[in-house]
Amino acid sequence: MVLAKGPEGAVSVELVPIREGVSRGFMKHSPRGLKLSDDVARELGRALADGCAGRLLAADNRKRLLARVLGPQGWSVSRAVEARMDHKCSLCTTYDLPMDEELQDDRGAKPDVSGTSHMVGVSMDLGDRCAFGFYTDDGDTARIVSEGPRKQGMFVAQSSEDMAVAADCLVKFLAVARKKWAVFSVDMGRFVRHYDPMVMWRMSLDGPRGYDHSIKPLSKERRKDLIRMFSEYYDEGGFQASMRLRGMLSDRSFSVFATEGGFVITRLEGEAGLIYDIYVTPARQGEGIGNELIRCGLSNLAGRASTAYLHTSYPRAKALYERFGFKPTYSQLAVRLDEMSFAPPSS
Repeated sequence: MVLAKGPEGAVSVELVPIREGVSRGFMKHSPRGLKLSDDVARELGRALADGCAGRLLAADNRKRLLARVLGPQGWSVSRAVEARMDHKCSLCTTYDLPMDEELQDDRGAKPDVSGTSHMVGVSMDLGDRCAFGFYTDDGDTARIVSEGPRKQGMFVAQSSEDMAVAADCLVKFLAVARKKWAVFSVDMGRFVRHYDPMVMWRMSLDGPRGYDHSIKPLSKERRKDLIRMFSEYYDEGGFQASMRLRGMLSDRSFSVFATEGGFVITRLEGEAGLIYDIYVTPARQGEGIGNELIRCGLSNLAGRASTAYLHTSYPRAKALYERFGFKPTYSQLAVRLDEMSFAPPSS
């Protein structure tokens, strides 16, 4: 964990090695419009250069905090996923597939278009051949998931080589379309491995129980601090953050708890309870606040939900949840389409 802070605020970056010479950074910062002093910026740059040992992949914030800090220090900055098209593409549906040709899906079987009317399709012109990529549109996320009872995407082509081209083309198409995430089945990782996708875990816990904790229900006095933390966590302005909070408080399925330096949100979904979001502001990390927040969240669900679940892609957070009995139930791979690539000066 790299932490740099000064009177103006703090920024933390959790570094996770991916492969030799490449690391992924998960960044948190406070306040939202943080502008680091020159000394703190240099401290952050040196620590990241020492910690990542090569190229750093990280999702910058809307104010381009990392780019503004690292660029003047000689780091090269570029998009990890190029927002450009290598082939001519056209929108289509699964019913546009030429079924009379020898096509196969990503599992090597004849394409099955039953139950696929919800998918968005992209047809790619590969010269004398065509390839197809299909996904389910879920707001900022495109899902190309072929496992489970309901298909959410697939690739169709004449060969595995063309399938890889189709996957690469679809990822770039989604970047052009300003999607933030492309989520794949684990077995599709062979097509997008060069994008260094991150693992997203769904974790569950049977029979959540209550714990002693120090977190109190949200009070009027704490609301202003919570809106500020919402603004940091969701990377949005104060008005949008206040409207987000208002919407949650008006929905009885949500429960919101806040303390100095963090918050936890739970949501009841029938007999299941979701740890919806949990956040510790960077200047307060390492003080045990995350532990208190998860104890609070589970206590809120105890007796109300038969199971609790959550989603995470943070290895340190996953380890924390496992200490409370959460176990991974399945995983998927995600390419963050707005991620940036940072390379330190060669010197």
